[in-house]
Amino acid sequence: MKKTILLLSLLFSLATASRSENVFLFEQFNDDFLPFGWNISGVDSDYWWIAESSLAGGTPNELTFYCNVMGTWRLISPTVNLTGLENLNVSFKHYYAQQMGANLTIGIATSSDNGAHWHTGWSHTYTASGRYEVNAQIATEDIGNENVTICIFFSNSDDMNFSELNLDNIAAYVQNDLDIEMQSINVDELQANRNFEVGMRLFNTGADIVTSVEGYYQFNEQEPVNQTFSVNIPGNTFEDLSFEIPANLIPDTYTLTMGITKVNGMEDNDPSNNSKSKTVSVACATAQRLPLFEHFTSSTCGTCPQLSAQMQTFCNNNPGKYTYVKYQMSWPAPGDPYYTSEGGTRKSYYGVNSVPWLFMDGVSYEFNPVTQNDFNAHYNTPALVEIKGSYFIDGNTIHITTDLMAFADLNNIRVYVSVNEKTIHNNVGNNGETSFHHVMMKLLPDAQGKTLSLKTGQIERLSFEQNMASTHVEEMDDLEVAVWVQKYNSKQVYNSCFLFATANHPYAPENLTLEKNATTLTASWDTPSGNTPTGYNIWLNETLVAENANGTSRTFDIVQGEDFYCVQVQAVYGDGITSVKAVATDSETWSLNETTENTISLYPNPASEIVSLQGMNPVEAQIYNCLGQLVLTLDHPKEIHVAQLPNGLYVCILKEENQTQKVTKFIVNH
Repeated sequence: MKKTILLLSLLFSLATASRSENVFLFEQFNDDFLPFGWNISGVDSDYWWIAESSLAGGTPNELTFYCNVMGTWRLISPTVNLTGLENLNVSFKHYYAQQMGANLTIGIATSSDNGAHWHTGWSHTYTASGRYEVNAQIATEDIGNENVTICIFFSNSDDMNFSELNLDNIAAYVQNDLDIEMQSINVDELQANRNFEVGMRLFNTGADIVTSVEGYYQFNEQEPVNQTFSVNIPGNTFEDLSFEIPANLIPDTYTLTMGITKVNGMEDNDPSNNSKSKTVSVACATAQRLPLFEHFTSSTCGTCPQLSAQMQTFCNNNPGKYTYVKYQMSWPAPGDPYYTSEGGTRKSYYGVNSVPWLFMDGVSYEFNPVTQNDFNAHYNTPALVEIKGSYFIDGNTIHITTDLMAFADLNNIRVYVSVNEKTIHNNVGNNGETSFHHVMMKLLPDAQGKTLSLKTGQIERLSFEQNMASTHVEEMDDLEVAVWVQKYNSKQVYNSCFLFATANHPYAPENLTLEKNATTLTASWDTPSGNTPTGYNIWLNETLVAENANGTSRTFDIVQGEDFYCVQVQAVYGDGITSVKAVATDSETWSLNETTENTISLYPNPASEIVSLQGMNPVEAQIYNCLGQLVLTLDHPKEIHVAQLPNGLYVCILKEENQTQKVTKFIVNH
């Protein structure tokens, strides 16, 4: 069971901007603690916490409640003045996850004597897990009084019931006669295609039935698209509408504004909640998505072997199409001996409170295996970031380099690098399992990942070196490296991959440029400075036009009426090893943007003749062999000649004019 003690906020947050003026409560739980004025009652306050999730359908954060004993719990609002009212509308969003046992009753009640007596205005017993929206009009005996508290309560009558509830967007308000609220713009902020549907979600907060809605959408300063919708929306009801004319945009970043101008042929009672805007980025290209499995398990969990066997069969049926990371947990007692605190951090991040528990691309499947249909849906959804890279092992140290190429701006994302062992045996517990696969041994740079903002068309390169001697690794030659890009708050995984096991990093083509005239488009690029490929794969507007082609240029015919061209070039290194794609468009060209943990690049690495330096201009370089012996001293080097050095690992100490030293490594392999 997950327990986090709630802290009380010192600030009172009453957000009413998106509702009509007759709003008495509106709470979204955006902070890390329970808002001032709200409180809880029941068996144990430790069953509640604020989670960085949005399972209920709002925005992070949200209030989470975990139930595993009999009783009734109440989330109690601040006191509100309802003098003169006969009824009150209460709405909220919630996600109900029933793990086992009986059903959970959820309700709304009021009190006008500080909770001495509660009067139920609405309740419902839920029989299935899922996301729900409650919109209830209540008329309890407390309505009309001056000091009224409102609660959402949860009743469990079965001590075998294990349930979790996520709660968000609690509102208490009275209805206008005619009032449509724009709840959301139903357009993803990242679009893989130029043409996409534009939609909106409306909520009728008024008492009158809405039969027509006049609305519009507009990207930047472009001509707005207008449409009149014939509808039938009763009060307290949501409605999703889509415009008949889809968006058709050249890849770029836009501000999308959407609004309602008339309801039932006239202006409604509260125009302030009739419009919204959001930023939408249209990608210049896409990548193949490889779904990420994150699997929480333990060798002391009696129910874990079944899911492990099911997922092993699933993976055998889908080779090369996924990325997998398995976290061994410290419970049930005595727990898996290969548990790590980094795995514990991921457990807390996802709110995992039992094993087994499976996630695909950040989406919870609990103790169920992924279906082939669900997997296919993820696999066939284009990704907007491509990940490639390499790793090699020298003694107990693993050397990792990964390249990230984004095809749309991805702001404040996190990159996680997991060093796994493919198969382990020495953590056998009491559940009958004798081997475990894809087990996380170390997260880099740590369990929090590395926060980055990826820019369209620019390569981000990350490099890591990690001594694995202090981990649970059983065989150093049985390691693999998984990398994924994730939005921290929403838990959305943008893409993932296993890196190539090679000391020759698959560098991408450099300086890709396009030259366009009246009849042709010519793409030109430079050979990667870090390695020499066997050829290049070339795409024009997402269509593969050449495989393993020679040369460093390609000319295409201009097509009449085509208003946008995107060229992608990928270096091919043989044995299935390829680089990320360099990308350029006829409207803008992007350049390589390298970022490494050391900010120093030595290439090629490994090398047989010459190692070039990038990232600093040292006044001196000292080269030591693996025995710590000084073998070379160079003044103001631009490159290091290594043809005379024996094969092996070398340490390079680079000294700048201010006597600052930077240390890196390279391998000589003739």
